[in-house]
Amino acid sequence: MTAMERRDFLKLAAGAAVATGLGAGVARAAVPRDKSELVPSAGAHFGAYVYAGNDAGVSQPEALETKIGHRLGINHCFHHYGTAPHTTRWQNDIAAGRIPMISWSAGPEARLQQIVDGVHNKEIDDQATLLASLGAPLFLRFTWEFDLRYTNTALFRAAWEHVHARFAGAPNVAFVWCPTWRAYRETFKADAFYPGDAFVDWIAADAYARPHTDPAYHYRAFDLMMDTAHAFAADHGKPFMVGETGVHRAAVDPVQAEWLTTTRSVVKSSYPLLKAFVYFHRDGDAPDGDDWRVTVPDGGPAQQAFAAYAHDPYFNPS
Repeated sequence: MTAMERRDFLKLAAGAAVATGLGAGVARAAVPRDKSELVPSAGAHFGAYVYAGNDAGVSQPEALETKIGHRLGINHCFHHYGTAPHTTRWQNDIAAGRIPMISWSAGPEARLQQIVDGVHNKEIDDQATLLASLGAPLFLRFTWEFDLRYTNTALFRAAWEHVHARFAGAPNVAFVWCPTWRAYRETFKADAFYPGDAFVDWIAADAYARPHTDPAYHYRAFDLMMDTAHAFAADHGKPFMVGETGVHRAAVDPVQAEWLTTTRSVVKSSYPLLKAFVYFHRDGDAPDGDDWRVTVPDGGPAQQAFAAYAHDPYFNPS
């Protein structure tokens, strides 16, 4: 970052509270100074990926924040390999008091071998240099949901270790290892994919509650998806994160709100290592509709249940 860029960035930070359009009474999260401070001593960060028409994976949380009357603690963006980084978005988030979470894809399994062979070192090094220059800690959820993409677990571990090593000059970047919940509880792939405690800062899982013909899977409770993942994090002495979650918007409106409300209570009472909870606020394109947004109807029970997380002191760690 040049001197001029740094000056402009500091100006942006100073004016961020005004630029968001949120009222003075809306709490602003404190930006941690180093990645170790991403782990709150009590409670958990609350955030989301918020789709607002940007198909490049750039989360745009401002309109949702206005609806719920509170800033999100984490803004989650997707960054596809080989594409330009979303630098301005990440800078804006840091200036506004949000912690960026970047889900950075590694590509198909064949590309993992290229990573190990050093073919993509420049792209990796450029990313590491850029993220280090942001001057604040952030989450890097590298090649998430790998248990659904890859079969060669040894190659995956080697690629992960290679990338991690090239981020040695970016100590502000917390590496988040994130399969789906099934890797811990049903397919038992988690151990085979785990690269080792030295290469992982946070352990995470993705899980969605949706309707299903099998009663055991119908709007599956948070506990039945995340208990073994949380236990895995405890076994490895790592903070736990819900990297993505959502509850399907059913024809019967209260389903979404009830799941969110129950889950908030369960997290607070039974998940002491859960230190970040990130929602997936987007509707899908499939005919049956993976409809996760909580703002339909605007101001309805689901939106109120979601806002309750944002206003809960437990999900606003200092």
